[in-house]
Amino acid sequence: MVLHVSATYANWDSFLTITREAEQLGYDSVWVSDHFISPSERPYGLEAWTILSALASSTHKMRLGTYVLCNQFRHPSLVAKMAATLDNISEGRLELGIGAGWFRDEHVAFGFGWEKHPARIERLRETVEIIKKLWTEKHVSYEGQYFKLKDAPSEPKSLQRPHAPVRIGGNSSAIRRVVAELGDGWIPVLPTPRELASGVLQIKERMKYVGSDHQRLQVAYGGSGCALIAEDKGAVKKLAEPLIRSMKKPEEASNCPIGTPEQCIKKIEQYQNAGTQKIVAGFYDFPSLKGLRLFAETVIPHFK
Repeated sequence: MVLHVSATYANWDSFLTITREAEQLGYDSVWVSDHFISPSERPYGLEAWTILSALASSTHKMRLGTYVLCNQFRHPSLVAKMAATLDNISEGRLELGIGAGWFRDEHVAFGFGWEKHPARIERLRETVEIIKKLWTEKHVSYEGQYFKLKDAPSEPKSLQRPHAPVRIGGNSSAIRRVVAELGDGWIPVLPTPRELASGVLQIKERMKYVGSDHQRLQVAYGGSGCALIAEDKGAVKKLAEPLIRSMKKPEEASNCPIGTPEQCIKKIEQYQNAGTQKIVAGFYDFPSLKGLRLFAETVIPHFK
């Protein structure tokens, strides 16, 4: 389940209510986005890591994920320290999702450096290398193009062993190479089943080439905030109209889990068959809990 920090419903009370309800209903994880403003330029935005840390103390079983941290916003040494701390606080429930960053206007507005895609990918590559070293080695020295560390100690380590999973977010071929060479998992954004299956195949082939165990790859469908469910097709059509209009494609052509329970199950099965083990998506009708509850009652049991 995804909570968007710059959505219209984004406030602490809503996030806490939704998350507590989701845990009681049997959702296995909560993920938060990482933005200063929304892509629609809504200026309101909560800070992702602060929200996730607060949710760690307000939940007991759900895993806690970032969907996904923007690599440009924080130094990798800080991310490693924050993540290890949160993994200890939550007793090993962290899922670290991180990406290269894509929203140029946000970077420019808040003074973060904006570079071309190859440079952002290389920064991400160095970040993942540094984080994993700080989580597993006693003292870390690192000499990269963008980051340098000298005999850096880091305690405590991530509670999970060998470390908390690092999922790389993004759809490009360059991102898939980073996943294959350094990541533990992949979160593509709104892929079609065919795109997801093709990406999984490419990543696993690259993992074999570099000598990694391709069986350990964790794949999560990244569905953003466009999940929508209703009891019948008429209700689905009415609720989905503004969403479909904004996506500029018919409902049946969207890559979102939209539909009746039966339709949602069928769509998720397509992604499952394509290689995903987890659906990471928020509900379009938040802060209402209606869709969250109906999905838990009718769809989740099918996959347990």
